[in-house]
Amino acid sequence: MSENSVLSADALRRWLTVYLATVIGEPSESIDTRVALSTYDLDSIDAVTMAIELEKKFTLKVHPDLFLLGHSSVEDVVAELCTHAVAGR
Repeated sequence: MSENSVLSADALRRWLTVYLATVIGEPSESIDTRVALSTYDLDSIDAVTMAIELEKKFTLKVHPDLFLLGHSSVEDVVAELCTHAVAGR
């Protein structure tokens, strides 16, 4: 992440929610950010694509496995990415 950009948990949460809703073909309001992403039947291709798009949008290094861990929710992903972004400064 560049020094001039600030990772906002809200912006990251919003992006992940909208992206996930688009992938599964549901309105973003239907996404519960606290439930496991596995609930939404993401496959490895979805995870790789989401990681690439997230890296482009937020200039972060994201491993696709982050989305495939059975217990990971949008909130878990946001917390993990924000923690690593702060640690990397």
